[in-house]
Amino acid sequence: MKLGFLFAGQGSQHAGMGADLYEQYPAFRAVYDSAEVDFDLKEVSFTDSQGLINQTRYTQPCMVAFAAGLTAVLREKGIVPSVAAGLSLGEYSALHAAGVFDAATAVKLVAFRGKAMEEAAAGRESAMMAVLNLDRAPLQDACDAASDLGCVVICNYNCPGQLVIGGEKAAVEKAAALAKEKGARRCLPRKVSGPFHTPLMAPAGDA
Repeated sequence: MKLGFLFAGQGSQHAGMGADLYEQYPAFRAVYDSAEVDFDLKEVSFTDSQGLINQTRYTQPCMVAFAAGLTAVLREKGIVPSVAAGLSLGEYSALHAAGVFDAATAVKLVAFRGKAMEEAAAGRESAMMAVLNLDRAPLQDACDAASDLGCVVICNYNCPGQLVIGGEKAAVEKAAALAKEKGARRCLPRKVSGPFHTPLMAPAGDA
């Protein structure tokens, strides 16, 4: 039997994540202690007294440091994946787990990525919403109908029954309302600070 690691993208972060592991495992601690970022990685991850963890430039290095630290702890115990995959930001954690680059490089890369994505979203009121129990075609119709208010697209095809839309806030909210009229069970705002995986992120891709 083969073992695979699947790493999460943005939205699963929370203050306090990894604090217990940092105290308990030297391998986990080493990832945080060696990280080269321009903010206090441990404070934001473990305490977040200033409420920064949901801002993209902080979220991304915090999440990848957590994933890399946990991967190091598991590796010490002989638990190594045969395959690794990740959603969006999680791809960087998967590349680290696969040995493409070390933990310090992974954290440094996503710190740059997070800043570029935050800058691309600056000055825009944006949003992302998970749409439950609606097929692609009617959701695309809802996005098309709401596009008079700005950019809104289907940006994550998570699984049948859960799609994510993103873009400019007013357009996303209109598309979500239309999606509910078309039978969506719920539309849940995502804990992100930018319109990720949408055309509005093109400047970050260029960077």
